[in-house]
Amino acid sequence: MGRLLVGAGPIPRLMTFGKTAPCYTGPPEPGHPLSARLPRVMAKVAILGCGYTGRALIPPLGAAGHEVVATTTQSAHAPQIEALGAEVRVARLEDPAALRAALAGATRVIHLAPPDREAAPAAQVEALARVLPGGLEAYVYGSTTGAFGRPAGPEAWIDETTPPRNVTGWGKARLEYEHALAAHGVPLRVVRIAGIYGPGRTLKDSLQSGMLLFEGGPPTSRIHVRDLARLLAAAVEDHAPPLILACDERPAPTLEVARYTAELCGIALPEVVSLEEARARLSGPALEMRLGGRRCRSVVREALIGALEFPSYVEGVKASLQEEGVC
Repeated sequence: MGRLLVGAGPIPRLMTFGKTAPCYTGPPEPGHPLSARLPRVMAKVAILGCGYTGRALIPPLGAAGHEVVATTTQSAHAPQIEALGAEVRVARLEDPAALRAALAGATRVIHLAPPDREAAPAAQVEALARVLPGGLEAYVYGSTTGAFGRPAGPEAWIDETTPPRNVTGWGKARLEYEHALAAHGVPLRVVRIAGIYGPGRTLKDSLQSGMLLFEGGPPTSRIHVRDLARLLAAAVEDHAPPLILACDERPAPTLEVARYTAELCGIALPEVVSLEEARARLSGPALEMRLGGRRCRSVVREALIGALEFPSYVEGVKASLQEEGVC
């Protein structure tokens, strides 16, 4: 069982990692460093897996004065990443030599690369731990809200104080990865991320290709990629809490967001079927994803970054489509 001392202020909190995930224990006490927002400390930050979210993360890290190195598995993406201001290394998680070279000198890591679905999380982390540089001050792991498992009920909310419950599938694998990292003693901060959207990642293309829509889907939490990038950048700073939930303030069923997107784009909404028909037509993984919605809210976000730029899909989808030149 590992332990992580949170905060260097007058009332530090000892978080324990065992069979449950790290949990936030409450808002910072008056005078605690977190209550006055996080101080900026210039560092070399490595983004492990610089895809859609990683590219949005480079500008705020650079603006904070950090040196950024980013890994990608595709050399064709290197020019775009370099143009954003990061040094680029082509490396895979399963290539220890390339990974060790990419991480050399980094004092803070933001891990966004997904784990291998076919390999045991503990074995993957064991191999990763061998190449991590010494003297790491923060290891931010981008996980999923699926690691919370099933909500206690249809109206239940999830936040950083909620323990995992009946975790299955991909969420279970991510939770096991979190635990394995904690067991290796890395200075862990977990960011459990809701559905990511933004320019190029709205429902527009799916609607145009006839995505299956159905009545009765659960409310689902989302986060715009720019707000997510701000949270991840804050998570590397000193005194960030061990668990951060990245979500906006208005969970909504996919059908609601689809109708709004179609209206903005001026396109016809595909046929909407019953939940029973959707269960018969969707594959197991697709059904798990579409019915695995959660009502999420964060009790630490405001202290970290203040207000969201896009507090709900209403502002975020419209801005994303405008950036694409659609509306």
